[in-house]
Amino acid sequence: MANTVDQVINDRRAVRKFSSESISDEVLDRIVNLALEAPSAFNSQLRDIVVVRDQEVKQAIYDAGKQQQFLDAPVVFVFVGRSEKLPEDANEILGADRAEFVAGYLKDKTPQFLREAGLKDASLAAAFLMIAAQNEGVATSPTTGWDEQGVKEAVGIGDRDDRSIALVIAAGYPAEEPAHPGRAANRRVNDRY
Repeated sequence: MANTVDQVINDRRAVRKFSSESISDEVLDRIVNLALEAPSAFNSQLRDIVVVRDQEVKQAIYDAGKQQQFLDAPVVFVFVGRSEKLPEDANEILGADRAEFVAGYLKDKTPQFLREAGLKDASLAAAFLMIAAQNEGVATSPTTGWDEQGVKEAVGIGDRDDRSIALVIAAGYPAEEPAHPGRAANRRVNDRY
């Protein structure tokens, strides 16, 4: 598709009703690859995207949040923040010298700081994914109303304290066209509150 960034952003809506049309592997790969282009702190890429098409896993995610779109959408994306100081492949991603620098910076950071850093990285990827999906004609429904532990268990990381869930996004071809919900212009603040 040859959309402009303005069009894609202005046309994106939260869709909760999806057609039965599946998303091809090619389209799905393009969407996820663009999401993984999102920036991350130090380029450490402390986030993972779980691409869920299995109905049993979607059922478990539904059970953690009771949101029908998780069952109805052909794909559900789970954005996972990684809370380790460096990923196991840091030398490969960053190079040994840069990895050592980052490790030095992070050595005294608290578990809460590391959790927040992973959630921020995962949230950036989620934002990129929604724009990439919209460009492909794939609608998204970003959600926050779910039990984190339940979602972690659904995707196989229930026992991992070094992983957290940033967002869960249902996606598919839309079966509805929601109107623009309106945006409050007063949410822009210059310099200080």
